[in-house]
Amino acid sequence: MGKILIIGNVLKDVYLRLDDRSNDFETDARGISWLELGFNGAEHTFFRRTSAFGGAAVSLATLHALGIEAAILNSATEVKAGEISWSNDPSGYRYIFCHHDQITYFVPSSRRATDWSMPKGTPEWLLVDRSTTVTPRLVEEIKNFLKFADGTKLAVHMAKDMPPHAQQLADMADLLFLEEEPPMHSEEKIVDKIELDEPHKQLVCHITPRKIMLGEAEESWSLNRIDMMTHLTVYSTIVATVLGVILAGGSAADALLWARLNAENTTLDGALGAEKLQELAKAELTKRADLRLITRSLMTSKRGILAVDSSERGVAKVLQENKIANTPEKRRAYRELLVTTPKLKEYITGVIITPEMAHQKMANQQNFVDYLTSKGIISGIKADRGLAKIEETGETHTLGLEGLHERLVDFYGVGARFVKWRAEFRIAPNQPNYITIRRNVEELASFAKEAQLVGLVPIVEVDILADSEHSLQRSAEVTGRILGELFERLEQRHVDPAGALLKCSMVSAGTDAESTSSPEEVGVATAAILRNVVPKWLAGILILSGGQDSRTAIKNLAAITQQSPFPWPITFAFGRAFGEPVAMSWKGEEKNLRAAQATLVRHLENAVDALRYLKVESRGSSGKIRVLDL
Repeated sequence: MGKILIIGNVLKDVYLRLDDRSNDFETDARGISWLELGFNGAEHTFFRRTSAFGGAAVSLATLHALGIEAAILNSATEVKAGEISWSNDPSGYRYIFCHHDQITYFVPSSRRATDWSMPKGTPEWLLVDRSTTVTPRLVEEIKNFLKFADGTKLAVHMAKDMPPHAQQLADMADLLFLEEEPPMHSEEKIVDKIELDEPHKQLVCHITPRKIMLGEAEESWSLNRIDMMTHLTVYSTIVATVLGVILAGGSAADALLWARLNAENTTLDGALGAEKLQELAKAELTKRADLRLITRSLMTSKRGILAVDSSERGVAKVLQENKIANTPEKRRAYRELLVTTPKLKEYITGVIITPEMAHQKMANQQNFVDYLTSKGIISGIKADRGLAKIEETGETHTLGLEGLHERLVDFYGVGARFVKWRAEFRIAPNQPNYITIRRNVEELASFAKEAQLVGLVPIVEVDILADSEHSLQRSAEVTGRILGELFERLEQRHVDPAGALLKCSMVSAGTDAESTSSPEEVGVATAAILRNVVPKWLAGILILSGGQDSRTAIKNLAAITQQSPFPWPITFAFGRAFGEPVAMSWKGEEKNLRAAQATLVRHLENAVDALRYLKVESRGSSGKIRVLDL
């Protein structure tokens, strides 16, 4: 008996890709070159047809590709040169129509029952595949078999809507695969190391169209190819890969990484083999290991980060205030003059740009990211998509989680190595509301986890607006509360603090407050809050100007750094504080370009000078704290 015995139905999947074209159609055996179909209320033609084994056969093929012996109960299969064939043609057909990347399934009205017969040997695992028609009789047969099959473990792959008797099967499983998100406060076993021999310990792996989760391990995945793979097929690939890696002694993290790579790269021709998956996994882990190197490169010198990621609306406001035409060309020219400032690297380690800039050409036809990289400056991209109202509170949260994984993969591909997500808060009576804080920190944590999984350093930005009447004390209270919630959530999502950065506002009274805050007050209050709530293992902290003019922001920054030593490096990440005086010098005219860039250099010099007081605590080889003057 093989290591894994799969219980399920072998289907014949017939894939029909539909299109509106009138040529290049497949010709059938009768010589008919196209077929009219009633589909979603319209007539279409198919231009590609593919047949493949589905159902339990997908799990079987995936396990065989991993080099794991497996068989399907009551199915006569033969394996030659790695190819699996059936002597009896499957009786269940599933038609899968794809039109403009939208999938529709045509399935038999009555599902074929899954037969049970006593296995001839004792497998290490029974895998109940998603294709299984679970009946009360089948549940009893499996239950009775497990009573007498010494050492056999049960893995169950269940879809969302389970009948009561299927729930009994799920309760018996040692490893349960569920096609749903885990509850927010799940009490499932947290898994670092797989220990399947522990009695009464059930592992639960959650699979959604975007995520795979098992204990502490988590992977994001996407299915955006045109080879007609479907989530039904890929889910079985994921399940079989996870089970196969665990059976081979891998960790939960290994199992999910291999499953993601298999899901994203497998085609109808078959799953990836162990050697190819190992090669891809090694490259992926190397990319993730670079996170700490990137944060050290961003934070290990007395230089800052230049923020050129203002929204179109924000840039338009700056241009209009300085009587500069708000045209696409002027916006591009304004951003270009900032990043092409001579000797920029002497003052900054990184630049945050917009997604538009990431794919935009400069006047010399060079890509913005390529240009910055050639100058030894690390590129980062704004990953969020702006703000939206929370109906319950009237406050805001940040958009952009939908499609985030795909955008991050694209950002990494164009050369970015860090990304930023901004959450905005306003201080007012009864604001920010608990619901607002919770929603925003959850989105920040989700973003940070996604970024690290792709190999990008996340910058989580907490921007507390200054245009309010709040006092210094109220600002400190709100900042501490939000940051406390944020780092609690980041820890729950297992975000590596040494591969992440915080960007936050200074603690200060609002601009409309009765009493303004002096730089010394800002420095003491900000330093105290950061020390109280920010984990010492965080890679670094970026201070944002928060609408302050350059002179005020730099004086306050100097006051904060004078409160050192700190457990982490601190530097500036200013945008408007630098951008507005530059626009004022430029006035949109080519003849003022050098003067505008000189203005930027002057403000950067002052900001860097404000960091001269900074000292950072570091642990020496003895483990004792020593102070480094960076």
